Amino acid sequence: MNNINLIGRLTKDPDMKKTNEGRTICTFTLAVDDVYAKDKRADFIKVAVFGGQGDLCEKYLRKGFLTGVSGRIRTDQYTDAEGIKRYPVEVTADRVQFLQWPDRDAADAA
Repeated sequence: MNNINLIGRLTKDPDMKKTNEGRTICTFTLAVDDVYAKDKRADFIKVAVFGGQGDLCEKYLRKGFLTGVSGRIRTDQYTDAEGIKRYPVEVTADRVQFLQWPDRDAADAA
C-alpha cells in the first residue's frame, strides 16, 4: 500500500509543464508543519498533479494557499554532477483539495 495525505501551504506559485506526449504536469511544493517538533519547523514536499486536475491547480492555487493532497509517494534515482547518487522523493497526487481560495476583491480586480 502506498498512500499519503498532506495538508500544507504552497511555497510558491505552481509550475505547469507539458511532456513530449502533450500531457500536462503541474508541480508545486507544500510546506507541511511538523506538529511533533519542539521547535517550529516544516517539511517541504514536492507534488506533481497530472491532466485536468493539474490545470485547475495551476489556475487557482497560489503561493501561501492552504492545500490538501492525497496521492502516492514516488522515488527517483540519479547521479549528480559530483558523482553522488541522489534519491528525490515526490508525491504524485490523485486528489488535490483547495482549502483556501483567493480573496474575492483581489480576484475581481485581476
